Amino acid sequence: METAKKVVLVPWDFTSGCENALKHAVQLASVAGNEIMLLHIIPKFWWQILGKSESVKQLEVEELKRRLEIIAEKINTEQGFTPITMVLEGNPSTLLSELISTANINLIVAGKTYTHGKNSYDSSSFLRKISIKNASVPFIVTEAPPLHTHYIEIVVPLDYDKKYKETLHWIIYLSKYYKCNINLIKPFVTDEGKKKDMANNIYFTKKMLDGNKIIYGIKTAKRQNSFKDEVFKFANNIDADLILIMADKYNNYIQNKDKSSSRVPIMCITPRLRKFQGFY
Repeated sequence: METAKKVVLVPWDFTSGCENALKHAVQLASVAGNEIMLLHIIPKFWWQILGKSESVKQLEVEELKRRLEIIAEKINTEQGFTPITMVLEGNPSTLLSELISTANINLIVAGKTYTHGKNSYDSSSFLRKISIKNASVPFIVTEAPPLHTHYIEIVVPLDYDKKYKETLHWIIYLSKYYKCNINLIKPFVTDEGKKKDMANNIYFTKKMLDGNKIIYGIKTAKRQNSFKDEVFKFANNIDADLILIMADKYNNYIQNKDKSSSRVPIMCITPRLRKFQGFY
């Protein structure tokens, strides 16, 4: 499939979770002038478990396509645009990787879980797999509708990891369209080696943001609290629209997270494999 515009992909499972993800996708796509694709994936093993015949499978696929088209018509009536719709069968990670290379996808926005039949799957589990193969395509995991009509406040946890600098490309990208405030938060670090790496990252961050005339502030997390908790607390206090992290840190932030602590979407970036790879 070829398309002139960039595409924001929303995995669609007909639940409130994907409807919330769509609201975020619409905000992002409308500002950048991108298309939106609603994709329903039928896990290949699901058919195998049920032992359904080819004719029954085809009927169910056609029904899913019809349901998705009805959703697209409703979106067109309410919001004035018609998303691309697609139903595919197979391994979710493989299907998404193939679509990224053929459908001009530059962002994936998903609910926290993806449901098919009676089974629910953690969206991040397969999104992180494809992000490794397709490093130029970030993903956003949402748990609630957007707080505002457009992104205003973005929280970016600073890190002593050298790979952290990759987030700066997306900070600049988001700021270009939204003119949003960038809220940096750094952990309380005592290790001398990590303090040096952190100082280097902060210096580089300030240089890049100042050079692009981006508004930002830096806050230091409290020593006695976990950095993860401090990040969510900070995001809640300022009604943040997004927390931007590296994909390999995702588990660190969601593991043992209090469900009531934050419903701010998390955007995950994976370092690109090639130097000087085109960003926009």
